Amino acid sequence: MGEGVPIEEKARRASAPVRDSLKEVGLPAPRWGLVLGSGLDPTLSGDPGSVSMRWRFEELPGLRPTTVPGHPGTFEYRFIEGAPVLLQRGRIHYYETRDLRSVCLPVLLMRDLGVGSLLLTNAAGGLNPSFHVGEFMLVRDHIDLIGAGLLWELMPAGADIGFPDLSGTYDRDFGDRLLSLAGGCGVRLREGVLVAVPGPAYETPAEARYLRIIGGDAVSMSLVPEAICAHLWGMRVAALSCITNVHPPPAGIPLTHDEVLKAAGRSAAALERLLRSLISTEGSA
Repeated sequence: MGEGVPIEEKARRASAPVRDSLKEVGLPAPRWGLVLGSGLDPTLSGDPGSVSMRWRFEELPGLRPTTVPGHPGTFEYRFIEGAPVLLQRGRIHYYETRDLRSVCLPVLLMRDLGVGSLLLTNAAGGLNPSFHVGEFMLVRDHIDLIGAGLLWELMPAGADIGFPDLSGTYDRDFGDRLLSLAGGCGVRLREGVLVAVPGPAYETPAEARYLRIIGGDAVSMSLVPEAICAHLWGMRVAALSCITNVHPPPAGIPLTHDEVLKAAGRSAAALERLLRSLISTEGSA
């Protein structure tokens, strides 16, 4: 990815084709960014009759193509409830590249285009015994076991690279708004702490018990690096995890990625209702 190139320049290069395309047809910059995780990529078609544009990751300088089923690896510009939105369908995971810059560059592309409010979604395994498959968890905090060893390389130029404050990574008001809307959209929205692990293996029973003991309510292999990066770059961040399996799993039934995708797909319609309600009530925040 051009190791000597500052991350700001990588973001500018990656976003340039999108910016040029929007400018060419006179479309406004997106103000909302939505990342749709495993099995959730069918969510959100554009408003009827509205303009839409699409770019594959590999068409944008510096972005890697996705390799995981359920992650198309595209950006789509759409009007949703009248607001200009940049949808990221699928993501790059740390286990695909062992490179957090590849994971986070799409988020910085969004920020470079003017996105101020970012909503991240993913699939996650439930650690909290009260959670059920098909519910969503509002991420209030996280435990990062991936290890942001390259965190300093993802910070804006001139930022304090010594001791960044991550206590406000997930915007409290943004999350409260989602909670207030969820019931009216038929979404049971729980709250909790997301544990991020490197993957790609699913957790052993002992590991799942450990993650619960240290404070986790759900576990995933994604989302947290992007949330950290977006927060460091001044974006307003909220995150939703779709609970696609629970620990401990049913005896003798192995967990597969295909089952995760199916479970998330069954919840996609509920997620769309909630996201549309959020955007319609907040407009081009």
